[in-house]
Amino acid sequence: MDTYVTRVAVEPAEPGSLTVSWELDGEPAAVDIGVGPTPDAIDHTHTVTVKPPATSARLDGLAPGRHYVSVGTTGSATALIAAERRIPFEGLQNFRDLGGYRADGGHTRWGLVFRSDGLHKLTGTDLIAFERLGIRVVYDLRNETERSDHPNPVASIHLPVVGRPPGAVSPLAEPTEVRSTADGERLLRDMYVGMLAHSAPLFGRILGGLVEDDGMPALFHCHAGKDRTGMTAALLLLALGVDAEDILDDYELTRRYRLFEHQQDSYENMLANGLPHEAALGVLGGPRWTMAAALDDVDSTHGGIEAYLTGPAGMTAVQLDALRDRLITP
Repeated sequence: MDTYVTRVAVEPAEPGSLTVSWELDGEPAAVDIGVGPTPDAIDHTHTVTVKPPATSARLDGLAPGRHYVSVGTTGSATALIAAERRIPFEGLQNFRDLGGYRADGGHTRWGLVFRSDGLHKLTGTDLIAFERLGIRVVYDLRNETERSDHPNPVASIHLPVVGRPPGAVSPLAEPTEVRSTADGERLLRDMYVGMLAHSAPLFGRILGGLVEDDGMPALFHCHAGKDRTGMTAALLLLALGVDAEDILDDYELTRRYRLFEHQQDSYENMLANGLPHEAALGVLGGPRWTMAAALDDVDSTHGGIEAYLTGPAGMTAVQLDALRDRLITP
C-alpha cells in the first residue's frame, strides 16, 4: 500500500526558522522536504529527508521573506505544498493565506487569496513586504466612516458588508437587552446571519471577481479581520468544498492571533455605545458556535452554498466552476 502526505502545517520557530509537521495516510515513511519562494514545487530546493517515525522537522538558516515548503514521501512524484498561514507584519496581527485546506478533489491553492485586519496599520516596512505578495485586488469591507477615519494605503474596491437592512438601528444603539457574555455572543450570531441576508450581492461580487482577468492574487479585509472578513472567507471555502470543521478552525484562528490587547479600539467603541463589559467580551471573543450557526443558515435558509451563491449572491454556475478550477489544486 502506498503512503501519501495528507496534511502539512508550517509554523514560525524564530527568525530564520520554521517548524514543518505532516500527517500520512498509510504506513510510516520517510519524507522529502523542499523549500522555495513560490507555491510551485518545481521552484523548490530539496532541504532534508526525514525518516520515520518522525512527523515534524525544523528548518533553520532560512533567508528573510516568505517560504513555501513541499512535503512528499521519498520516491513519490507528488508533494503537498504549504506555508505559514499567518504572514507576519509589524502593524497587523491577522493577515492570513487561505491556501492549503482540503477541498473537493484536492487542496486550496496557496498565495492567491488572503484575508486580513485593517490595512491602515501597515508600516513602511510592511508595505514593501505587502508588495512582494503580488496582490492585484484589495476588497475593503468596512463602512464609510471606518474608511474615512482610517483610509487604506493601497488602492481598494469598497464593498461595505452589513448585517442589517438599510436604515435599521444597530443593536449597539439600544443595548439595554444585551447584558451578558452570552447576549454578546448571540448578537454576533445574529450579525453573521444578517450578513448572509443583507450582503449577498457583495459576497457574489467578491467571489465572482476572483475569476476575472487579473482577479487574483486578492485580499479582502475589514477592521479586525474576524466578522465581515470571516464570513467572506467561510463562503469562499464552502464554495470550494472545504469541510465545515476546517472552516470553523480557520475562523477561530483570529482568537489565536488577534489578542484582547489588539482589540482595545473595538472594545472601547462598544463601551462608548453602552454595551456592558461582559457583552463586549462576547462579541470580541468570536466563539466557534456563532459562525457554525451561520454555516447552518446557509443550508437551512438558503438551500446550500451553490443555491446561495447562484441565487441571492448573483453568481453564475460558470463563475462557480471557474472559481473551483482556479483555486483547487490536486
